Amino acid sequence: MEAKEIAPYTRKTKWRERIHNFSWHWHISVMATGVCSSLLHNFPYQPHNNALKIAALSLFLFDFVFFILLGIWAVARCMISPEDRGLMWTDPATSLFIGFFANGAAQLINAALSVNSDWGTGSKVLLYTLWGLWWLDCALSCFITLGLVHLMIGQKPHDLAEVRPVWMIPIITLVGMSVTGGLFARSLLPHSRIMAVLTISASFTMLAIGLSFTMMLTTAFLLRLYTYGPLNATVVLSTFTTVTPLGQGGYSMLLNGKVAAELFPIAPGSVSPLGGGAVYSFCACGAYMMWSMGLAWIAVSCCSIYTCARDLPRFSITHWCIVVPNAVFAALSLQLGVALDSGFFRVFGAVWTGAALSLWVATFIRTVMAIWDGSAFDKSGLTPAKSVGDGVEDKAGDDRLERADPSPIQVLPPLGSNDAESMAETLCFPEGALPSNDSPV
Repeated sequence: MEAKEIAPYTRKTKWRERIHNFSWHWHISVMATGVCSSLLHNFPYQPHNNALKIAALSLFLFDFVFFILLGIWAVARCMISPEDRGLMWTDPATSLFIGFFANGAAQLINAALSVNSDWGTGSKVLLYTLWGLWWLDCALSCFITLGLVHLMIGQKPHDLAEVRPVWMIPIITLVGMSVTGGLFARSLLPHSRIMAVLTISASFTMLAIGLSFTMMLTTAFLLRLYTYGPLNATVVLSTFTTVTPLGQGGYSMLLNGKVAAELFPIAPGSVSPLGGGAVYSFCACGAYMMWSMGLAWIAVSCCSIYTCARDLPRFSITHWCIVVPNAVFAALSLQLGVALDSGFFRVFGAVWTGAALSLWVATFIRTVMAIWDGSAFDKSGLTPAKSVGDGVEDKAGDDRLERADPSPIQVLPPLGSNDAESMAETLCFPEGALPSNDSPV
């Protein structure tokens, strides 16, 4: 069978239209780059290699510049299209992805902490400044999570078939904040135990809220897959999103549990010196459970994408949703190798880190190409790519329902007496012919 030639993207997008088509989706690339920078920092082999440190620093600087450019882009859209100011915050189709903004900022803070550790600056001023920014990000994350959950609840009723993994994006924000809190608690412990206790308490609270919502939505999405099958090709890549809170949640458990093991024996009013060890053991078991669930959902996501491989859409910014889950899963694997002193997890995490970095490089190159030709700003890029000369009708039921024109409503004439009698005879059993209780009817 000859391979079908895919029609290239030819429509040029004006700069004004590019600015107008800005959305919070773009911050997922900031999130992915920050996670990859942290992966290089935590790479288990040759951790003191200057090449790894320089690569991690380069990714951090690039991520920071790109974050600033996205902020300027958002402001420019508000200035050019004042009517979009409210929609960027209140429209569920757009505001649902604002969690990428808060999570991207958290990943920048994580990368900054790693850079501060790699290059041995040890600056307290920088540490406390980043800590203050983390608290601001935590407040924003709580507002985003609870506000968008309330906004989703207030919408029209949803069918089970409409459940999407992207509903987890606001919840991922809280889980990501708990990861950053664990890193800060570890860094603050030598300077201030009170600050470390305060940080770890907030981190565990956000982790508990985030994971509880994650389990609920994961169950609902699994039921949706059992009932209706995989998502259609336009959104099937988002199935990987279910891995993100699992990977971040397990990573957060290990970080915060390790700090708790060091804090509890020396914390004021601690009952038993074994309390911290028990908490760390519980967190390690929970992290392994998160890793196992993440591995299962990676398999489910790959199978779902395979079933829709022929109808996948052309490249768009949504392809970054594959990079982030694999990167955080690699981070969890590496941290399990440290916590359990396991050679298997170190090797597995290193291999998965290489795969995640390869995905980042490939997606970054393709994003640059899409920005250059304007296809990254074209909203029609979310529809499946069509082959040249392919006149076969699209078989995706969801797409056909969305594209179908509404049929005119036909008003039927009132029933006559003969019609009513005929309907009654059809629907009702004749007298004496009612089915018995043991009848199969």
